[in-house]
Parts: sequence; C-alpha cells; structure tokens
Amino acid sequence: MFGDSCNNNAHPRCRFCYVQGPTGPTGPAGPAGGPTGTTGPTGPTGATGVTGPTGATGATGATGATGVTPSLTIGTVTTGTPGGTATASITGTAPNFILSLSIPQGPTGPTGVSGPTGASGATGPTGASGVTGPTGASGATGPTGASGVTGPTGASGVTGPTGASGATGPTGASGVTGPTGASGATGPTGASGVTGPTGPTGPTGPTGPTGP
Repeated sequence: MFGDSCNNNAHPRCRFCYVQGPTGPTGPAGPAGGPTGTTGPTGPTGATGVTGPTGATGATGATGATGVTPSLTIGTVTTGTPGGTATASITGTAPNFILSLSIPQGPTGPTGVSGPTGASGATGPTGASGVTGPTGASGATGPTGASGVTGPTGASGVTGPTGASGATGPTGASGVTGPTGASGATGPTGASGVTGPTGPTGPTGPTGPTGP
C-alpha cells in the first residue's frame, strides 16, 4: 500500500497493527494413507496467565506435650597437656546427663612484681603457761655390761729433783688504827617547792595496722 511492509509501527505512515484472530476449529482428518504434511513453524509462546489467589491458611495443630527438662551435672574436670585441645563429653541417660571436661594447661605467666612489705603487726599477748604434766615413771635400769680387759700399767717416769725452798721474809708490824671522827650535825630539810600546773594532754597517735 505504501511501497513496503506495514506490519510494524516503525513505518512513518503506519498507524495500525494487525491483531491475531482466534484459532479456528480443527479440520477433519484426511484420508488414511495420504502424505504427511510438513510440520508448521512453532507458534509464539503465549503470555503468562494471572497468578491465582493464595489459598486460605490451614488451622494450627494442637500444641504437643511439654518435654522433660534435662538435668546437667558437672562430672570430672581434668587438666590436659599444654598446647592441647579442649574436649568435652556427655554421658548418662535422659533426662540426667553428666558433662566431663578436659582443659589444656595454659602457659606459665610472667612472675608478678613483689608487693611491698607490710607493716609489722603488734605483738600479741603472751599466752598463759600450760600445766606441767606429771613426771613419767623411771624406766628399768639396764644390765651392767661386762668389764673390759685392763691394759698393762705403763712404766713410772723418773722423778725430778725437788728445788730448794726460798727464805720467808719477816712480817711487818701492823699500823695503829686512828680514832673515828665525830658525826656532823644533820642539816634541816628544805621546804617542798610548789607543784607546777599539769600540761595539756597531747593528741592520740594513729592506730598501727593490724599484723598478719
């Protein structure tokens, strides 16, 4: 009509489009034995239909019976080798379970700084002396052992000569004892001085820390 196809709206003078009509009824089958015609081209895929409404939600089922509360008891806790893997095991029969752990030993931490020496505590009172217990009975005297063999007497040494005695000097005469002098008179006792006023009491010092 316009010199080229007008099957699309891209033509500048085309203002309509073809609408596909409904499919006609299937014709009667041809006589048997006739040649099979070539398969026609596959038609275009139809548009997706509208999604149907969601069905109503079913009724909620009855709540099941409450289960038995388990009881967990700590079993053995052991220290594993340093650098190992921690393990845990659960034994026992429901609802009573036993949890056993194996925890590897951690590395030794650095030595902490020594704390300051605490102040010496006050010396506590001396406790009362305990009662002296009774003296136990003397044990039986053991038997006297046999006397050992007496060794031979050694030879007597030579006695040295006695030195001459020196002359005794004369005893000097005792001197005359002088007379005892008379005792002097006792002087009078002086008067007692006036007692000075008592000074104010100083503040009480702080209480020392309690000893360990």
